Amino acid sequence: MLGDREAQTLALIDTGSPRTIFPRGIGDLLGIEFPQFKSDASTIITMLGGDYPALTETVMLQLHPAKGSLPWEAEADFVFDDDLPYAVLGYEGFFNHWAVLVNGYGAYFVLEELEDYEERPGVIAALTARPPG
Repeated sequence: MLGDREAQTLALIDTGSPRTIFPRGIGDLLGIEFPQFKSDASTIITMLGGDYPALTETVMLQLHPAKGSLPWEAEADFVFDDDLPYAVLGYEGFFNHWAVLVNGYGAYFVLEELEDYEERPGVIAALTARPPG
């Protein structure tokens, strides 16, 4: 969401991505004005074997169809090219707002608000545990 505009897209959760990235079409739907020349991009994102000029914007994000999912403000990059097949949810904009549990075997993930996760008994011990020796 940006202002009174809203758009939906599929997204890939990427634990290795430092940024949250959206395709050009989503930026167009939100009314983001892209400069005429790619050389005027605010950042260059290297991914999928190429370099993508992009604009960085602060937007409101919300997960659908997650029940009770509240929107949050995040900084995200919008690439100039429209060949990105989906959005990428990375550290800045997604992981820095949620505690994320990925269950590869079960093929699902769980999101929890950071404050709720950190208040759960045993979480700090699990995060600070070290092997013996």
